[in-house]
This record gives sequence, structure tokens and C-alpha cells, in this order.
Amino acid sequence: MAAIEPADGFWYRVKCRVLGPPLVTGELAKERLSRPLALGVLSCDGLSSAAYGTEEILYALLPFFGLAAFALVLPLTLVILFGVLLVVLSYREVVSVYTRAGGSYVVARENFGPRVAQIAAVALLHDHTADRTAARRSRASSRAPASGCTARSAPAPTATRR
Repeated sequence: MAAIEPADGFWYRVKCRVLGPPLVTGELAKERLSRPLALGVLSCDGLSSAAYGTEEILYALLPFFGLAAFALVLPLTLVILFGVLLVVLSYREVVSVYTRAGGSYVVARENFGPRVAQIAAVALLHDHTADRTAARRSRASSRAPASGCTARSAPAPTATRR
């Protein structure tokens, strides 16, 4: 396990210079986001994941099922939404018990030990990387011309009227 940086260490001083000094617990109440603002700020990652979900489902299913894949999108979306509902319900439980920062890593470390916590951390990094990669691919494909079309302009007419 990595050593914790002492309060007077070099990186701690750099962090304090960049982010400011740590807040006292009594000051934290003023630093909270309202629920509507927090929802707007913190839900962007989930929305970006959901925005390209249907497209990714079709990428996976089209080679195997052809046009029948379009009929499978709605049932698969409902299964995914059910999974999201289970995650939301479990997160409500976790957030009420683990009130400090750290997320999945802290929960896994305190319940299962440091090795499982490292797996949770790697899974979070992998999810973030896959999310960003898929979002870039989705943006790139939306900018690409439709298949069979080129970006060239139409040829100028050769015949002129007199």
C-alpha cells in the first residue's frame, strides 16, 4: 500500500497551492451544491453514456441479427434500465452509510479489503476510458459523410445558355 503524503510534504504543498487549503468540517456545509445544481453537474457522465447506448447496441447486434436487431433494441434497453434502477437503489443505500468521498473504492476496501478495492478502481478507470472512447467514436461518426456520399461538391454544369 502506498505511503500517505505528510501534511508538510512537497505534493501536499503543491495541491494546497493549486486547490487552496483544506476546509474545516464546519465550513463544508456552505460548500454543498443544491440538489438541482448537483443533478445538472453530476449527471452529465451518465447522460453521455446513455446518449450513445442505442447506437452501441446496434453496432453489436447488427452483424449477428441484421435488421432484426432493431426489434431487439427496446427489450435490451428495458433490461439496461432495470439494471440502472438496481444501481440507483443500491447507491442510495451506500451513500447513506458512506458519507465521505471515495465511492466504490472506499466501499470495496472497507468491506472486502485492498485487493478487491484495486479491482474496483481499475473497473472505474476502464469504464471512464471506454465511455470517453465511445463518445469520441460517436462524435466522429456523426461528422462523417453518409456511406456512398463524398464530401466533394457537385460538378459545375458544362453547357451554358446563349
